[in-house]
Amino acid sequence: MRNAKSILWISLVCVTFTLAGLACAPQAAPTLLDTPTPQVAESPTPLTFATVFPKAQPPTAATVQTSQRTQYKLAVEFNYLQHRLNVNETVRYTNRSSDVLSELEFVVQANQEEYVFQPGAISWADGSSVANAQLDGEKLTLPLPQPLNPGQSIGLNLNYSVNLLSSSGTLSFSSHQINLSGWYPYLPPYLSGQGWLINSPAAVGEYQVYEPADFDVSLTLNGAPANLVVAASAANDAAQGYHFVQTNARNFTLSASTNFIHLTAAAGNILVNAYVFSTDTTAGQASLEATVKALTLFSRLYGPYPRQTLTIVEADFPDGMEEDGLYFLGSEYFNTYTGTPASYLTAISAHETAHQWWWAQVANDQAREPWLDEALATYSERLFYENEYPDLVDWWWQTRVQAFDPQGWVNSTIYDFNSFRPYVNAVYLRGAEFLEALRLKIGDEAFFAFLRDYCSSIKNEDLALTNSSQFWSILSQCTSADLSALKSDYFK
Repeated sequence: MRNAKSILWISLVCVTFTLAGLACAPQAAPTLLDTPTPQVAESPTPLTFATVFPKAQPPTAATVQTSQRTQYKLAVEFNYLQHRLNVNETVRYTNRSSDVLSELEFVVQANQEEYVFQPGAISWADGSSVANAQLDGEKLTLPLPQPLNPGQSIGLNLNYSVNLLSSSGTLSFSSHQINLSGWYPYLPPYLSGQGWLINSPAAVGEYQVYEPADFDVSLTLNGAPANLVVAASAANDAAQGYHFVQTNARNFTLSASTNFIHLTAAAGNILVNAYVFSTDTTAGQASLEATVKALTLFSRLYGPYPRQTLTIVEADFPDGMEEDGLYFLGSEYFNTYTGTPASYLTAISAHETAHQWWWAQVANDQAREPWLDEALATYSERLFYENEYPDLVDWWWQTRVQAFDPQGWVNSTIYDFNSFRPYVNAVYLRGAEFLEALRLKIGDEAFFAFLRDYCSSIKNEDLALTNSSQFWSILSQCTSADLSALKSDYFK
C-alpha cells in the first residue's frame, strides 16, 4: 500500500510479455478449513556537477559481473540530526534486452520534491564525465558514450546528497524517525522494443516498478545520537559497522529512530525483526507474532521465503508499505490494537507479509495492473485467518470487505481514481471477492496448485515481472473450468 503521490509528466510504458509454457502440476491442496464465502518538480532542471564528496570511492573498472542483475554499491554518510545523506553510488548495468541502448534512464524519486535531491559529479567507470546528463522531475537521462549492445555491461559512478523534508512518508523525517525508501537513483526494467518502464504518479496507488538487483550498502553515521537505532531490509554485518548486502532484491530500505524498541522472533530459520516505538511494545509483539505466523503459512502455500530476515518498522505515516525484506506499518494500527487478532493490526501485518511474495518475488506494473499484487495480498489475509483463527473468518469478511460494499473493476489502473477508498474497494476488496469466487469455482486443489505455479514461474523469469495475460495463461493450465462469467463480473 502507498498513499497518493503528485503527478509528473513522465510517459507511461505498457508491459506485454509472452509466456513460456508451464504445466500446472496438480498437487495435494493444503489442509484448509471450510468456511462460508462471504509537488511536482518545476520545469526541467539542468544537472549540475559538484565536487565529489569526501566519502566517494573511485569508480571501478567495467567488467561483466557473474550476476547479470544490476549491481548497486552505495557508500552513505548519514547525518541523522541534519536529516541529510551524502552518497557515492557505483552502478554496474548489463543490457539484458534485445535492443541496442543509446542512453540509460534512472528513476530519482528523491527529486519529486524541490531541493531534496542535490546532484554531484557523475562519471563513467573509466573516470570520464557523463556528457549532456538531463535531470527532469524523477527521470535522469544519461546518454551513453557509445551504444550498449545486448549482453554488454557498463559502469558508472554518481555522487549526490539527499536533504530530507519534514513530513510523514517513506522518504522523509519527523520527530519520530527518518525513513529512507526510494532514496537512491535506480534503473527501472527495460522492455525490449518498448523502452524503460517509468510511470507517472497518480492520486492513489504505487507507480514505481523495480527489477531485481544486487545491493552492497555501507553506512557511516555522522554525529548520530547514542541511542539511534537503524532498521534495514537486510541483515547488518556488525563486524564492519553498518554494512548490508542484499541480492536479487527489488529495492533497499532503511529507517532510523531514537524511539525504536527492537523485538525479535524466529519463523523457522528466518529472523523476524520488529522496530516499534517505545509506547507500542504490546502491539509490536502482536504484529511480530502475526508476521511469524503469516511467513510460515505463505512459505507453505506459495513457496519458500528467500531471505534470512524480515523487518517490520512502525511508521508515523498512514497505512502500510511493502519493501523487499521490510515493511512499514502505520502507527494508527498499533494505537488502535484491541488486544485480539480481530484487529487491523493483525490483518495488515499479514497483508504486508504477503507482499514478500506478491510484489517482491512476483512483481508487476503497479500503475497499470495493481490488482496482481494487491488483490492477492488482500486475499492472503483471508487465508491467514482461515488457518490461524478460523473463528474470525466471518469477522474478516464483514469488517475488511463487506462493510465497504466494494464496487468497481478489479483490473482498474491507479489512474482511474481520484481518491483512495474507491481504489481500494475495486482493486483490493473486489479483488479478494474475485479470488474467493475463483477458488469456489475450480476447487482448492487447482486453486492452490495455481498459486504455487504462478509464483514459481514468474520469480524465475529474467526480469521477474508479470501481467494479467500470464496470470490467465498459467491459470488455464491448472483448470479446464469455464471462467468467462467470472471475468465479465469482475474485469473490464
